[in-house]
Amino acid sequence: MFFRYLMVIVVSVIFSAPVSAQFTGPGTGGGGGTTVKEVLGRAPDDAWVTLRGRITQKVGHEKYLFTDGTDQITVDIDDKYFPYDTPITPKTNIEISGEVDKEFIGRTKIDVKQMTILGEGAAQTPKGGFQSK
Repeated sequence: MFFRYLMVIVVSVIFSAPVSAQFTGPGTGGGGGTTVKEVLGRAPDDAWVTLRGRITQKVGHEKYLFTDGTDQITVDIDDKYFPYDTPITPKTNIEISGEVDKEFIGRTKIDVKQMTILGEGAAQTPKGGFQSK
């Protein structure tokens, strides 16, 4: 009989624990900033951020300069996140999402995990391989 009551208590505690939502964005207070300037100034390491802007230059293997008009930051974008059939130019407006990476010597970059091309009408998330042009 005691074991049955103990199991009821354990199950009640497990299922009564608060559920945390996975939304991170405006209003959550835990994000790393909504502009490049904010990310560079106050974003903690490993914070998830989403920024809108443009890639202005390739600076290394899978490394690019990204700007939103407030500042610029280095972003790491794996080739697999680029669309195969849509070239990205310095005039292409995109949205990137990824983790802030604060390196030991003070440099901050973003490890991009998703890229969306912003255009007239609906946005599209690239799928496919790297566009080499």
